[in-house]
Amino acid sequence: MQVAKLFLFLLALTPAAFAQKAGTMTVKVYFHPDKLDPQWDACTKVQPVKRTIAKTASVATAALNELLKGPTDEEAKVYSGFGPPETDGILRSINVKNRTAYVNFTKRMFVEMGNATTSCSGGFFSMTDATLMQFPTIKKVVYAVEGSTSDFYEWVQVGGCPYGRMHCARSNFK
Repeated sequence: MQVAKLFLFLLALTPAAFAQKAGTMTVKVYFHPDKLDPQWDACTKVQPVKRTIAKTASVATAALNELLKGPTDEEAKVYSGFGPPETDGILRSINVKNRTAYVNFTKRMFVEMGNATTSCSGGFFSMTDATLMQFPTIKKVVYAVEGSTSDFYEWVQVGGCPYGRMHCARSNFK
């Protein structure tokens, strides 16, 4: 009798409910649909792909790590993005406060992600911003390398940090 009840309970679970029972959650990562959309809009158009990950309180970090893994072999038939080996070891931390995600990269970013500053650097921002701003607690994303917003924004040829002193302080990236 117990086995029959368990079987009926499991049949009633939706895939999402079953995943939650198993200790997982779903996040979206955003890639470029360049292989799907021949009219790809100046590197800024992105589309979500769902990923199932282990439950975590650091959901923004987990989602960005999924983005940095790049498209899976199946996803790569349609989407493009950054991925290993360029992205291995580049994320140092993410600190979310006051609806802003402070993304801190390691200096490996300069070496491994050299193509992020090409004419399509907007693609990097559109993928990472969309991946992080899917969460209602994040409305803005500020980037740094080893806590320096100046180093990051000069590297991507934007100039200094475009968000003012309050958002560009090193203390936000700890």
